[in-house]
Amino acid sequence: MNKLLFALAVPALVAAVPAAAVVPLVNSPITVTSADVGKSFTYLYNGIVNEQNQAGLQAAITFTLTSVVGKTWNFSAAIDNTLSVAPVGGRISSFGFDGNPEIIGATPISGPFGKAVINAGFPQIGGQTTIDFCLTANNNCSGGGGGGVVNGSTATQEFALSFANNITSVVFNHFIVRYQSVTGSGFGNSGIGMGSNDGGFDPGGDPVPEPSSWAMLIAGFGLIGAVARRRQAALA
Repeated sequence: MNKLLFALAVPALVAAVPAAAVVPLVNSPITVTSADVGKSFTYLYNGIVNEQNQAGLQAAITFTLTSVVGKTWNFSAAIDNTLSVAPVGGRISSFGFDGNPEIIGATPISGPFGKAVINAGFPQIGGQTTIDFCLTANNNCSGGGGGGVVNGSTATQEFALSFANNITSVVFNHFIVRYQSVTGSGFGNSGIGMGSNDGGFDPGGDPVPEPSSWAMLIAGFGLIGAVARRRQAALA
């Protein structure tokens, strides 16, 4: 093959190889209102390494709305990185999500993630996925360096989110984490995790009994009273 044919063949060969696609974000929204202060919701994260689902790589984050002050919404995040199944595991180096209305500012208050990035890019084969914000232990959401929440540990992160206007309701979606130092995987040593929610806020406190339950309770109390009266009559 002469140089001209080789020069023509190489671009054609490259064009014939399909580009790797970006892993699609998981659509798992939750609506939070300013009246939900004190309420919590939990997202469970899977593991994806080099576009492959990595069994056993998983984590959870429970978010609690702690206060709403003007355009600023304050949160606490309880990060649980103890859910991975040995020998698979990974350090969580960053996390983030989208908001509607859009999140325009983020401030880390305390915890292992000391830097915030707006319009953050989470790296994936085939491109990047842009998220409204991320909190990271390093300089970006792509990872690198140390810090974060290591495999087998938990941590609490306090942070604040800012919006362009005073709002009473926001829809959060596309929850994602970045894994570094992944062990036990044949696909690579870093990846991401997509978060999903079971549909709402975590249950808190004792549930209010249904009307049928109240009826059963009253009937039960009546039966206990009748037995007690019979015993008293028998003793007399």
